[in-house]
Amino acid sequence: MRGRNWSPSTIAALVAAAVLVTAGILMAIYQERLYSEQQVKSVREQAQILAANATAAVLIGDRSAAQEYVDALHANPELLGAAIYSANGRRMAGFARRTQLPEQLASPHVDPGPGYIDVAVPAGPKGTRAGMVLLRAVTEPAERRFVPYAGLILLVTMGALVIAVLSLSQAQLARRHQQLVTVNARLHEEMEERRKTEEALRQSHKMEAIGQLSGGIAHDFNNLIMIVKGNLRLLRRKLGEEQGPAGTYINSADEALDRAAYLTQRVLAFSRRQPLTPQRVHLSALAEGLSELLRHSVGEKVEISLRLNGTWPTVCDINQMENVILNLAINARDAMPNGGRLVIETSDVTLTQAPLELEIQNFVAGDYASLTVIDTGSGMSEEVRRRAVDPFFTTKPQGKGTGLGLSMTFGFVRQSGGYLLIESAPDKGTAITILMPRDREGA
Repeated sequence: MRGRNWSPSTIAALVAAAVLVTAGILMAIYQERLYSEQQVKSVREQAQILAANATAAVLIGDRSAAQEYVDALHANPELLGAAIYSANGRRMAGFARRTQLPEQLASPHVDPGPGYIDVAVPAGPKGTRAGMVLLRAVTEPAERRFVPYAGLILLVTMGALVIAVLSLSQAQLARRHQQLVTVNARLHEEMEERRKTEEALRQSHKMEAIGQLSGGIAHDFNNLIMIVKGNLRLLRRKLGEEQGPAGTYINSADEALDRAAYLTQRVLAFSRRQPLTPQRVHLSALAEGLSELLRHSVGEKVEISLRLNGTWPTVCDINQMENVILNLAINARDAMPNGGRLVIETSDVTLTQAPLELEIQNFVAGDYASLTVIDTGSGMSEEVRRRAVDPFFTTKPQGKGTGLGLSMTFGFVRQSGGYLLIESAPDKGTAITILMPRDREGA
């Protein structure tokens, strides 16, 4: 049996078999003990009756009367002998068959012998001992008494062996079944993993196509903006110092073009084609510097709490990161129309594997500077959470949002080598975490 893997059912069957055999043996021992106790009790009662009857004879030393009491027991075939002893322990009367009784008896006792048992009890008035009575009774040989129990033990052993054999065969079937279940489970896992990979690949292709499209449009749109701005600059130079009301219109148009240029920068950030100017920065200092602007942006109904525990620096475009924090804070404000609490938290984290909420392939383990924006708003359903970074996807009413805020934030973070996590549930608020790689070289 070396090297065999016992199944739980096989072990249970073998244990049950051992328990049955042990129970049979214990039952036989118990029955033998019960038999011995009952026989001792029976012989003791007979001896006590003889002692009570022979008390007067013992007190006056009447040997003939004592012998008559003893002879009255001669007819009992289960008795091998009976004797009455005086106060000094010497035998006064008695008889014996195929045995020899002692001439002297020191004290009451129960003494088993080969094929018999001796029971000696005191004889005399209550509470005294004027003499003693000894009865020797025949006992059944132990091997004969154990014959019925041996049959019982044999039956129990055979039943236990049958159970063990059946269990071993059942264990073989169970192992085979378990192997099939394991193979089936592995097949399902591989199918599910393949489905997830295909879904991620389709999503990647879709995001790449949208990124190329939006990047191309933003690039061409930016060129048109530059043309218009150039013409406005020429017009301002043409008018000279006396621009009058036209100068006001030119300035308004120029500001609108600046806002349009900023929008194209965000689109280019989403498509990862925007030229960034990365610098070394501490996210805690960046968030603390934005605190006043954030308070004015979210309004008085929202309480702002800063938990700036992060100390590790990272490298990113500072202006874009400020826009990201401001955009996330405004989104949190919109999720809390009746007011609430906004928490901006920074920390240093070391990740050996991708967090469960991070649905991305090829995660790079290491040290990250973490920035989390937490609100107590309405939260998102799982379906909305999964689509939150899709371009043009929004749950806001028409005219209230473009659906590009989170997607552009996601594009900027990924372009900077970081990761974006979204944790949310309906009526439980939202936590958006940005993980930026720790800068160790002081870039």
